[in-house]
Amino acid sequence: MEWISKIANINMIKGYSQYGEESIIKYIIGSIGSTNRYCVEFGAGDGYTMSNTRMLLDNGWTGLMMDGDNQGNDEVKQEHITADNINELFDKYKVPGKIDLMSIDLDGNDYWIWDKIDREARVVVIEMNGCIEPGISKTIAYNPDHRWQNNDYYGASFDALKKLGNSKGYKLVYQHQALNMFFVQENLVPGYDDSVISYRKCQYHRRAAGGIWVNV
Repeated sequence: MEWISKIANINMIKGYSQYGEESIIKYIIGSIGSTNRYCVEFGAGDGYTMSNTRMLLDNGWTGLMMDGDNQGNDEVKQEHITADNINELFDKYKVPGKIDLMSIDLDGNDYWIWDKIDREARVVVIEMNGCIEPGISKTIAYNPDHRWQNNDYYGASFDALKKLGNSKGYKLVYQHQALNMFFVQENLVPGYDDSVISYRKCQYHRRAAGGIWVNV
């Protein structure tokens, strides 16, 4: 797919997102097209700071933002999100069965929650744990009460999320910084081989004193 090979050359314009992810999202959607222009983001924080979907919402999209702490913004639904309740929350807020974009960034049970989600998103953006050595497929043990302690015990490795994405019918089209992985439904990128994308470790959080990991 020629358009995929050009993602790395995009002129990143930072608006709300952390490292210009909006530019990548805009490019991907422009390349594959949109349907109902519906997006979901969790955790969305205050709905503005480091948001991957605010740009879309500002441009006429509809969607759902959720976070455990909405920092006073009622537009962001304040919910404790787990693998056990994620689909119930989607039902509660009437998320369609098929949407255009989903952004997952919980600094914890991201792998387990994505695994349980029953909605189909054309594009999924999910945070990875960039501190883990390449070639290792692991995630933190599922704990619905997990709280990130600003260390390297959170989320899942590049390899774990890539494997999970493939199992759910997605292809990895880009990995941005040591942070986000961008997946597109495989039927939208026929014949594309995502083995060309690999990750180099980047230790940028302090070591955790403990924590249980699970190989997946």
